[in-house]
Amino acid sequence: MPDPLAALADIDDAEVDRDVPLSRFTTWKVGGPARYFIEVRTQRALVQALGVCASAGLPVRTLGNGSNVLFSDSGYRGVVLRLTGELALVETGVLKIAAGGGAGLGVLVAGASRTGLAGLEFAVGIPGTVGGAVMTNAGAFSGSCASLLERVETIDLRGESRVHEGFKNEYRSHLVPEDEIVTSATFVMAQAPKEEIRERADSFMRLRRQTQPLGKATAGSVFKNPAGASAGRLIDECGLKGRSLGAARISEIHANFIVNEGGATAADIHALVEHCRDEVLRQFGVGLRDEVVHLGEPIVTTQR
Repeated sequence: MPDPLAALADIDDAEVDRDVPLSRFTTWKVGGPARYFIEVRTQRALVQALGVCASAGLPVRTLGNGSNVLFSDSGYRGVVLRLTGELALVETGVLKIAAGGGAGLGVLVAGASRTGLAGLEFAVGIPGTVGGAVMTNAGAFSGSCASLLERVETIDLRGESRVHEGFKNEYRSHLVPEDEIVTSATFVMAQAPKEEIRERADSFMRLRRQTQPLGKATAGSVFKNPAGASAGRLIDECGLKGRSLGAARISEIHANFIVNEGGATAADIHALVEHCRDEVLRQFGVGLRDEVVHLGEPIVTTQR
């Protein structure tokens, strides 16, 4: 099969490279090379890239800000896509705000705050993109994406456009099918004084700083909270806070976060994840479900 690199490189409004270390693009700062790494700036470029990938039989994964994901040390033997340019723009309207799937949540929250649109303050400090937030129904402080979403536009892996409306507000649930790429999302907002919005966002950010290892190399929460319980509290009650393997450590601030203290491997992190899962199941009979997505070749660990 011909190398698809040339066909990908011919796409206008796209940049493609080969064997790019994913550790440069993930908040955990781990991950081996992506076989192909593509940044697309327009919807047309995205459709063309997906067409080349489909013809070449290449698996495709969209990467936002690199949080909530663990790529293996051997990397990803397919195409990693990032949405930039017009696919990362934020536009405000009358009681609405629209954003490309590649827009950072911080940019979205700031845009809403500047124009007096309230409701997205819960997302302050979440290190993801709009597309990632839609795919996981990101939420905090009793707020969630689903409660504000009016419309989501996507493209499936065949390059066909889809529109989604009417979203069920379920904890950490996919709001659109997993095999579709979010190209834009529109949120319905409420008008409020700008100072009130800023104060609410600032209070949420202060709480995050007090309860989470912000500024550290983490991927956010490792596990979803079980019904009626806290994953972090269960891990803490197993006596695992501060437990380390290599340069990976379970945070002493919040046990549902694992920190790369410098030089950790994906295998180190994976081993700690599985150790937490095993101990919570053994001591409490509760099976923890991943919030972090594991990608790439299977991660094999020899110790825990």
